[in-house]
Amino acid sequence: MRMTFEQLKHEFERVLLSRKMDPKTASDCAEMFAKTTETGVYSHGVNRFPRFIKQLDAGDIIPDAQPEKILSLGAIEQWDAHRSIGNLTATKMMDRATELASLHGIGVVALRNANHWMRGGSYGWQAAEKGYIGICWTNSIAVMPPWGAKECRIGTNPLIVAIPSNPITMIDMSMSMFSYGMLEVNRLAGRQLPVDGGFDDNGNPTRDPGTIEKNRRVLPMGYWKGSGLSVVLDMIATLLSNGSSVAEVTEDNRDEYGVSQIFMAIEVDKLIDGETKEKKLRRIMDYVTDAQRSEPDVKIRLPGHKFPRLQEENRRNGIPVDDAVWNAIKAL
Repeated sequence: MRMTFEQLKHEFERVLLSRKMDPKTASDCAEMFAKTTETGVYSHGVNRFPRFIKQLDAGDIIPDAQPEKILSLGAIEQWDAHRSIGNLTATKMMDRATELASLHGIGVVALRNANHWMRGGSYGWQAAEKGYIGICWTNSIAVMPPWGAKECRIGTNPLIVAIPSNPITMIDMSMSMFSYGMLEVNRLAGRQLPVDGGFDDNGNPTRDPGTIEKNRRVLPMGYWKGSGLSVVLDMIATLLSNGSSVAEVTEDNRDEYGVSQIFMAIEVDKLIDGETKEKKLRRIMDYVTDAQRSEPDVKIRLPGHKFPRLQEENRRNGIPVDDAVWNAIKAL
């Protein structure tokens, strides 16, 4: 089925208000879930909403909590989220990182005791829209085996890097070949993955998303490289925030909450004039996309450039929502 933005937001807001959430908080949170879905990131928008409500009902998310600044060290600040709502808190933290960058050229906010931020790309995009380079990442519960192991001991720890080009260029990537959200999207659509995404129960590479969701033997992005990057991102987030590592979140909590996150913004316009910046970025983009295609009818894509098109299509045609997901939300 296809829904309008207003229908999605209204339903999200209804469910949040039924949990006695403050009306302004419920409206802001519902709007972020609807925006994420409208941009085409269904895995961390409408599909993720029932899981968000489950954590809210369990007390993992504290809806009236507010983030608190703990320490300031020039361009670096340390904050405690107090397990507040993840997407609203992450928006505030990237706003603070851009404020610090306007003063120091770079701003770094390290956040502990945070909840899942839903679509991480929202916050990189947020910085890039203001003209900053936006970089952020989060650790997670252990949901991926390190390279060479069968048992989950590392997080997917998504990393976002957004560039204020025209249009905005952004990577939003899990340290696994596919996030669990994308595994779900493909399973619900009855699709196999385009490349191997994990291992089956016998240790053979597989493209079946349902198998990987069940046995959790997801493949690290770039094999040992993604595995190693997951570990160092976890270490940096843990040290800068003085928060919980993947090991602590996994062993000490009953679910994925209390994670550690990093938000960085870098001032660009004071380092390079606007005309030169645009020329250099355009040359990079043209040089990449003008390469000879391996398949003549398939365009070479730049990361993040699809989102404005997807958003426009969803505004024009309605936002696609899986029937089972919508029925689950209506029942909340």
